[in-house]
Amino acid sequence: MRYVDRVPTTDSPASLVGQAVHAALERDFLEKRRNGYDLDVDEAAEIYDDVWYSRLPPGTASGPLSNQFEEAYASGQSVLDLYLTEVAPGVTPHLVEHRFRFDIPGVQVQLVGTVDLIDRNGVVIDHKTSWRAYPESYPDRDLQLQCYAIGYGVFRAGSRIRPGNLPAPFFIPQVRVDVLVREDPPFVQQLNGTYGRDDLEYFASRAADIVRGIEASQFDPFWQAPNRAVDPQICRRCPYGQICDASLVRDDLLEDGGQD
Repeated sequence: MRYVDRVPTTDSPASLVGQAVHAALERDFLEKRRNGYDLDVDEAAEIYDDVWYSRLPPGTASGPLSNQFEEAYASGQSVLDLYLTEVAPGVTPHLVEHRFRFDIPGVQVQLVGTVDLIDRNGVVIDHKTSWRAYPESYPDRDLQLQCYAIGYGVFRAGSRIRPGNLPAPFFIPQVRVDVLVREDPPFVQQLNGTYGRDDLEYFASRAADIVRGIEASQFDPFWQAPNRAVDPQICRRCPYGQICDASLVRDDLLEDGGQD
């Protein structure tokens, strides 16, 4: 819908919270890397508000999803305050918004991306916002997180990687997902993971399958892929979740009038 059909996006409550929280945390860790101090909650709240109100869809205040946007705004700000006061002080950033690119065996184009945060111990940290806790197995199966780890592994290995190959498992860092859970009361869930040779082979195989699918214009819903469970939260976070014919949440959002 984004790259082929060029359908404009409209942020959902969940995607808007994610963007606002991400912007505030990015600024926090950039500032901390420069001067050693976290932002205070008021400074972070200003960044959160700037992103929120600049991207808030027109007519939201009186639309069918108005209640959900209001609830999302408040819950996002609450969990951001919690993270800045209880988690961020224990994080020492090494690299923030680290860009990477690497080759995948059997794929003719490079994979390019950006890692949220790498701490002084070399741990790759990704931030997520969610209405509920993630399954403990999340780091084991998340392709994006594996991609981040490989991207930083390539950076660490440098010229020791032969062109067209992935780095040896020795270079792959530990990963951590900090899930900012917007329940009442909010809490932060931390999930840790490591990857070995089997994980690298799985990643290369899945990446090659995805590229073949793109080239063949096969854009099946994510839950139809092998060994993938149906997870409506992914559709809820997607900016196309309210208009996609394959969405798992579109009808629920419209029928509930914005109630989660």
